[in-house]
Amino acid sequence: MAEDVGSPILSYGDIAKKLLNDRLLLTALELHYELIEAGKELPGLRVFFSNPSNFEHSSPQNDNISITLSMARSSSQATLDSLEMARYSEDGDKTINERVAVLEFELRKAKDTINALRTNLTVAAVESEEFSGEDIKTTQYDDKIKPHEQRVLNFLVNEYLMQHNYTLTSITFADENENQDFEIWDDVGLNISRPPHLLSLYRDRAKNYLKSSDISCQSETIKCTNITTQTDEDCSELSIRMSELEKNNESLISQLQLLKSQKDMCSENLKSYKEKWLRLAKTVKPKYDSNNELSIFHDTLINKCWPDHQLPFMDLHVDLSIISDDNIELNLYPIMRILENQRIRNQNDDNLLESEKQEDFIILTILLMHIHPDATERDKLLCSLFNMRKKPNKKERSLIIGGLFWLLKYSNSEFFENELLPQLWHLLSDKYVEKRLLVAEACSWFSPLITCESRQSLLSVLQQMLIEDIDESVRAATIKSIAINAVYIYDTDKYAQVEELLFVGLKDNLKYIIEITAGILLPVLAKWAFDKGRLQSNCYTRLMNSLTTQIKTLDSQRKSQKIDQLESNCCYMVNAIRSILPYLVLFVASAPECLSLRDEDTPRGELRTGFADICVGLCNPTVFYNDPNNTIGTVMCTFDAVVEENQITWPRLQWLYEWMLPSLIESSSLVSIENQKLLQSLVTLFQSFCYGFGSKFTQNRVKPLFIKKIQDIERSLGNMSTTPLPSMTLLCIYMCSILAPIQREDNELEATLKKYVCTLPLCGVPIDVLNLTISLLAFNHQRLHELILSSLWEGVISQKETIRLTVTKLMSSIMPYLSDVNITNRIMPALITLSNDSNCEVKIALVPILGQLMMSTNNKDTIEKCRFQMKSLMDDRTLSDMITFTTELITAFGKLAPMSDQAYREDVIMVQLNMYSGVAVRTSDITRKTELTRVLLDAFSTVLYECTLSQSAITSSLLPSLRCIEELCFLNNLSQKELSAMLIKEAESRLPSLQPESSGLSVTQDLKPKMVKMFQSSNIAKQTMFWKKNNQPQ
Repeated sequence: MAEDVGSPILSYGDIAKKLLNDRLLLTALELHYELIEAGKELPGLRVFFSNPSNFEHSSPQNDNISITLSMARSSSQATLDSLEMARYSEDGDKTINERVAVLEFELRKAKDTINALRTNLTVAAVESEEFSGEDIKTTQYDDKIKPHEQRVLNFLVNEYLMQHNYTLTSITFADENENQDFEIWDDVGLNISRPPHLLSLYRDRAKNYLKSSDISCQSETIKCTNITTQTDEDCSELSIRMSELEKNNESLISQLQLLKSQKDMCSENLKSYKEKWLRLAKTVKPKYDSNNELSIFHDTLINKCWPDHQLPFMDLHVDLSIISDDNIELNLYPIMRILENQRIRNQNDDNLLESEKQEDFIILTILLMHIHPDATERDKLLCSLFNMRKKPNKKERSLIIGGLFWLLKYSNSEFFENELLPQLWHLLSDKYVEKRLLVAEACSWFSPLITCESRQSLLSVLQQMLIEDIDESVRAATIKSIAINAVYIYDTDKYAQVEELLFVGLKDNLKYIIEITAGILLPVLAKWAFDKGRLQSNCYTRLMNSLTTQIKTLDSQRKSQKIDQLESNCCYMVNAIRSILPYLVLFVASAPECLSLRDEDTPRGELRTGFADICVGLCNPTVFYNDPNNTIGTVMCTFDAVVEENQITWPRLQWLYEWMLPSLIESSSLVSIENQKLLQSLVTLFQSFCYGFGSKFTQNRVKPLFIKKIQDIERSLGNMSTTPLPSMTLLCIYMCSILAPIQREDNELEATLKKYVCTLPLCGVPIDVLNLTISLLAFNHQRLHELILSSLWEGVISQKETIRLTVTKLMSSIMPYLSDVNITNRIMPALITLSNDSNCEVKIALVPILGQLMMSTNNKDTIEKCRFQMKSLMDDRTLSDMITFTTELITAFGKLAPMSDQAYREDVIMVQLNMYSGVAVRTSDITRKTELTRVLLDAFSTVLYECTLSQSAITSSLLPSLRCIEELCFLNNLSQKELSAMLIKEAESRLPSLQPESSGLSVTQDLKPKMVKMFQSSNIAKQTMFWKKNNQPQ
């Protein structure tokens, strides 16, 4: 190596020393190997890297430097499910890889050391034996064999057995020496040369016995003695070293066992500490600062919103005083790294984490956020918590919300505004529904723990979610959170904002969202308006105006394709108004003007049993009304007493009968009878209204308003030439909602019903309103059945044919709700009377009534009487030529066939249908042909697909009739020809295929002349006998 005179000499030894002093071990190791390959090995490096103890400890570094180095780069923000472990790591730290390389080097050095020790021990043992100085002849064969000797002999014996085909013996021998591998010689010893086979050893030993001599070896003896002494010393040193290694091994084993026991003890202590400090409760029961009424209302609201949602939360019994230490980050950083690694490790796992691990992760994250002084690190932890899963399920969302609930409970208000709220805003645009659902659900639990200003900010978050989110589950959860948030908003200026959100929910396209809005958010808003005295001026006024607008839209677009959706929207609004009637009743009854008239002798108020179905949940007066001075019973008794006198009024009461009721009545009068679903909703609304305010208020205030409006309608009916026909829906609402609920109004109800049954037909008004009225009265009030039947009997015995015809059609409205006694004693006499009526239209209208009665009753006497009346109508020659009677009769037979016994079906119904098939063929009027063909095919379809027919009925009645209709359709090119052909194929498939098709055609050709001859018979009535025993014409 060339030396420069002017510069200091720098050798490899100096460089190596500098690297070792600075603990740059990898660089020193690389230099060491480079020098070995160049043939310039340094003893210092060889000695250093030959000692494993040099690598057992790493020199302590400054904690600040360590943290700075490890914090130099931050890992990318990613969700738990978007990364894979052990791939594409973005961390710039190489400490793990460096540590692995050092450990691999230590492992190689340890293996070299062990091999060297084994080699030295083996050589020492062999040399000690070879130079022991003992004569071969004096060796004792009973001496204890050494391990390496035994292994050599075992190997030679096994080799001998294998060479001489002692296979079984060699297998047994190998099994008895499981600790030795006979396939590898190196397993015997590391430096023992392989001796010849066993036979060679025997022969050599035999030669030694034959050729023995004494040789002078004086000098060699001295030399061997020295060698023996040195070997003994080396062996003793190696034995000492070996014993030290064994002691070290035993010490390490004991330390390992001690560490394992400490680990188990720590696990048990951790579990006990967790049970002691971190207790998971079943439900959240926060301590509210508000009064008991708000607490009851809130609990009811929570149970309504989340009936099966159990939110776990942490209750810490340990002192959480924060240590004011600037270096607290150094203590928390290892835990933060562990949490981050745990999150990433389970991030892309499709299987759910174990519940205990989830809880541990969330608990540690929440506690770190609570005690960490750095807002940036807390933000990272919060982001990590929200991103624990891409799609958190219900339980995971509950755990996260529970942890944040506890954190808010013990944190200041700035944490929500500055750290948590921005994260919620960020998650609003997340593409996964579960993340947005987490935000919507969390807002409902955060509201009780934050300030009023924070609740207003939270309301803005919820408003954006309700308006912009497209997922129905998110919108539903948002409405629930808005309701819970509104309970704690005391700023009356925010009432209008919540009211707007209410109508956003009520105008949603999904029925599910509308029902949640009306069932949860609307009662909360009504409670708010109730407490602030704005129930009538704001809440109800807005609802009534919206209903009026929707009904007017429905009335103006009767022919629109969206008529069904418009009607449904009106029904939703009517049901919403009805659902909060308990608030309105108590708001009016608890007015100071009314309560000031309270008297100790006030009689007991009336029971409101019909009002109980809506006084449930959030609309239960015991939940939303709590006045220690005036109980609900006292308030209602005072109201009933004041209203009965009908002398005193007050603003809230005046608003009812001066604005609300007239507006509601006027809107109801615009509803068409065709919108029966909406009409029934209005009937229910008025009925609940009258039940809630009581019969006295109904008689004194509500009934006069209806009478006045109905009188206007009656005057309009008297002047039909100049005015359009008015809607009769108010008549239905008046009788079903105003008169029917009050039992003492039964006489007036009967008189009113008789009046309109006998007058409306004469005015040419459709009877649909009477049909619906009678159906609703019979369905809702069983006590009114006798009253309705009496009113209808007045029409049966009326002298006006129009009235009798109307009553006949109205019979079908009440029959499904009557008992067998009423049918036998009241309906059958009326039907028999009407069957003998001189008006043909009355008799024709009686046909479907008889068919309906035979299908609805199981009384055999009633069925026989109906059959007899049906037969008498068919035998009436004044009806036989009327197409309306024929079509009604065929339609009735088609509906009656599946409900009849087989004998009547085949002997009567099929015969009659067969006969009318011939009538359809013979008639010359194309309109009659088309109409008869239509109803006959409908009847035959019902008979064929819903009834069981014998083969004889199919061949003698069904198939001939169908073929006649098919021929009629082809000749007149009717649209039913495809249907008739299909029915023929279906009928033929019911018959067993015992004969070829040609024979079937011949049978058809034989039957055709007979059918035509029968159809051409002049006496058709004789072919339509009902009973074989009674075959004489009546």
